[in-house]
Amino acid sequence: MTTRDVLDLAAWIGIRAGIGFVYLFAFYKNTQNAAARQWLVTHTAYMFPSVPEPRRTQLAQIFAVIGAGMMLVGGVMVLIGIEGRIGALLLLGFTAGGIYQHKKECDVATALGEKLAGQVPDAVKADLSTLQWSGYSGNFSSGLKNWALCGLCIAIFCWGTGPVVGQHPGHYGITISDRIVPGILGLPE
Repeated sequence: MTTRDVLDLAAWIGIRAGIGFVYLFAFYKNTQNAAARQWLVTHTAYMFPSVPEPRRTQLAQIFAVIGAGMMLVGGVMVLIGIEGRIGALLLLGFTAGGIYQHKKECDVATALGEKLAGQVPDAVKADLSTLQWSGYSGNFSSGLKNWALCGLCIAIFCWGTGPVVGQHPGHYGITISDRIVPGILGLPE
């Protein structure tokens, strides 16, 4: 094994561990207790602003469960490198939806700040503005981060989850999808 092989392997392990951590920790934080799960459903409902209740909450519950499942399954698949391409595709779908979700969260932060501005005393308006812009900018930057994560998920979908020690150079296949996807994309196996 050459130094280059070791560096390639280390880089792929770092990428897989980083992606796994992001999605699995987010899954944990969003499902750790009843309050977190309710928050997840409430904020998922922001994706359906024009859908009337109770259908809006029903859709939010369905999409929250699907999204949490995508984070859990996709995160584990990429982390351990088994069917990592499929895991990356799951994470790509979830993360692309997250871009829209963060946009809706920005809209909610702005609207809520404007609504409350007329209801609070002048002495706390500066604090309210700070909260409003923190909510807006935090979600805006999270939406931008999701673009980068989408790029990583596309890369893993195209390239696989890294080299297999002991295989010929450039071989990344320990899974079925690592044999099928390159053919679909017209890449050499």
